[in-house]
Amino acid sequence: MHEFAICQNIVAAAEVEYARVSPPPRRLLRLRVVAGGLHQIVPEYLTQAYVVLTSDSPLAGSALELAILPVKAQCRRCAWTGQIELPIFQCGACDSFEVDVIQGKELRLESLEVDTP
Repeated sequence: MHEFAICQNIVAAAEVEYARVSPPPRRLLRLRVVAGGLHQIVPEYLTQAYVVLTSDSPLAGSALELAILPVKAQCRRCAWTGQIELPIFQCGACDSFEVDVIQGKELRLESLEVDTP
């Protein structure tokens, strides 16, 4: 369950950003994360890890929102660009395996929604 390790980093980043909010918020309502499809995150596992990791923190009780970006590639042979299906990295036009992943590796904390005084 690699989601737990990923979530540890998400929570650490969220705690830093939460502490930077001025004036200090009453509480965190929602945390939005964007992840590329190559991470193969199971949303339910990430949510469970988030609940456990935030239970004794200022983030406790907040909701985790996850947006998963599809994996996209560009073919070096014919320049086709489009979504690919894992685990096969193959051009959708010429069937070449000479493709570069151009989307799907992302993992970022996109936003925090806070309750302010």
